[in-house]
This record gives sequence, C-alpha cells and structure tokens, in this order.
Amino acid sequence: SDGDLAYSTYSLAELNDKKRALTEELAHLEKQIYKLEENYLEETMSSNYGNVLKGWDGYLQARARNPQPTQQKKQRTQVKDADRLFSLSSYTWKANVLGATLLTS
Repeated sequence: SDGDLAYSTYSLAELNDKKRALTEELAHLEKQIYKLEENYLEETMSSNYGNVLKGWDGYLQARARNPQPTQQKKQRTQVKDADRLFSLSSYTWKANVLGATLLTS
C-alpha cells in the first residue's frame, strides 16, 4: 500500500544518511590511525630499539651492552606502507587516507 511505500522510502533515506555518516566517521578514524601509526613507526624505527612490528632485539642488545639507558642518536626513517599493520587491516584505508580509488566488483 501507499503507506508502506512512504515508510520504506523514509527508512531508506534514513539508512542512506546513517551510511554516509558512518563512512565519514570511518574515513576520519582511518586518517587518525594513519597519522598515529606513522608517528609511532618513525619514533621507534629511528631509535633502533625496536617496536611491536619488528620486535625488541635492538632494545635487548642495547640493554645487554649497557644496562643504564642512554640517549641514542635518532636517524630519520621513512615509513613504508608494508609496515603499516593497522592501516593495512582496513580495505578502505588507501581511499580514505591517500585518495586512491577502490576496486569494487
């Protein structure tokens, strides 16, 4: 009936608005994760102590050589996409962060 159709159309419009809002929120969260991940990787890779992705061998070796922590000279490290474990866990991260086009089937 016409009443059911009006309700269905209204519900569809509501669902589309909700989907749009969730898509925007996802994009925002993926950008935030990307930036935080990059900061973490740059900080930990430049110290040569290690991190959650590469392990802590550098830290353990440094502690074995010198049990007293010392300030280590940091070198600038380029973060590779392959190191982005958290970003890579999302199918849409490249589209939301880098503006890449997604392949859809």
